[in-house]
Amino acid sequence: MLGLNNLVSSCTNSVTSNFPSESIHITDLLKTMATSNFVVSDDEQSLSQSLGYHIEKLINELLHPAQPSAKEFVTIGLSGGSLIKILSNILPYLALPWAKIRFFFADERFVPFSSDDSTYHSYDKLFRQLPLTEKNICKINPDVENVEQCAKDYETKLKELLKEPDQSFDILLLGMGPDGHTASLFPDHSALNVSDGLVTYVKNSPKPPTERVTLTLPTINKSKHVLICATGESKAQIVKEVIKDKSKQYPIGQVQGNNVSWYLDKQAASQL
Repeated sequence: MLGLNNLVSSCTNSVTSNFPSESIHITDLLKTMATSNFVVSDDEQSLSQSLGYHIEKLINELLHPAQPSAKEFVTIGLSGGSLIKILSNILPYLALPWAKIRFFFADERFVPFSSDDSTYHSYDKLFRQLPLTEKNICKINPDVENVEQCAKDYETKLKELLKEPDQSFDILLLGMGPDGHTASLFPDHSALNVSDGLVTYVKNSPKPPTERVTLTLPTINKSKHVLICATGESKAQIVKEVIKDKSKQYPIGQVQGNNVSWYLDKQAASQL
């Protein structure tokens, strides 16, 4: 297994040997890597392994008895999209203290769990491969009257389960859309500007389904560790703007904190 400290040196070798010289300037990339915490992988499987081992390392550190305050459990926020497959490639093979892990959702579509649009539904196959019970997973209630009530209900659940004084997540796993959105925070959408509360709702999402529940940007930013996954050439331009140019134009560029790590495949990293 590779720890995160070893991954940068190993991915440097990967970058040097696999990127064509016309598509990337290695010196510039290494300078960027020195100031940005990111890992470039050759393919989906190696990206899954790198991300999985980082998650394993963080969980073990957070639950270590030497920590100043012993934790009852580790809280992990999940996102949908390509991250589901990436996690499915590695989580079943990790020896984790599953009873001490609580999974949440960074966002969810306001649809029945039977719908293919439901993020919880999309994770169901993975969850069934893990030794989890209902108490390990915190999800929305899709049966309430409207999306506003759904957001309020989900926030109440988070307040009950997030034990830190600042009600922060230990680990938050995020993806990124080709438009730079993350969770269900879209560019130029009013939900991006919500600054109070842990959760907000979206009624007119530019991407269907139109009604969603999402963590607010302040909730995302106070997470102890944020791990962002981006794969594919369609993400390359925004990855470059956010990591290299430090742009805050997109929602993903407004994700900040001392412990933000990026996990990229070589297509997504091709413009760095």
